Amino acid sequence: MGWWIAERGSALELLGRIEVSEDAAKARAVALSGTMPGTAFQVRYHANANAPTEIRWEALNGQIIEVPRDAPVTPSEHRAGVRHFACFPAHVERPDGETRTAMIHDLSISGALLVVRTELAVGDVVSLQLYVTGDPADSCTRTTHAKVVRIEPLDQFARGLWSHRVAVQFDKPLTDVEPEIKALEARQRQLGLRP
Repeated sequence: MGWWIAERGSALELLGRIEVSEDAAKARAVALSGTMPGTAFQVRYHANANAPTEIRWEALNGQIIEVPRDAPVTPSEHRAGVRHFACFPAHVERPDGETRTAMIHDLSISGALLVVRTELAVGDVVSLQLYVTGDPADSCTRTTHAKVVRIEPLDQFARGLWSHRVAVQFDKPLTDVEPEIKALEARQRQLGLRP
């Protein structure tokens, strides 16, 4: 988990120092914005190496505001439906037929953000096998097709088993498994595995 400050519009990766807490990051953002009028500084958060960067606060001219979770996003980041933050395994079948293991980071009925260690390209159509209970041995799996809409390489400090973060949009909404996804998210939060 980490908090850091960056100018609005800069790359989402961590480029500077990590702050000790959210309050320290907010205080530093306010101070920086006060010394550089007209420049917005964002407080960014990263839950773990496989989690996407979140923008939580923005300071401008010595004032800070919380960035709403439903703040406008770019078209490639837009996802219809509520995102459920639940890590669970998946298999990705690439356009060439090769199947690779992946981890779903968050999921909505219309798309997902996953981490992978395979080569994909924006526009690729992949087949996903989702283990929505979190257990590959469980019979409650869902197979769906999805289009790759965004790819981000993980920075060198976040790499490990995974090399890229990939956003996909499903060809059909997964309304039938939403209760299982919500239950898995709740279970992981209860165990302290999710923020």
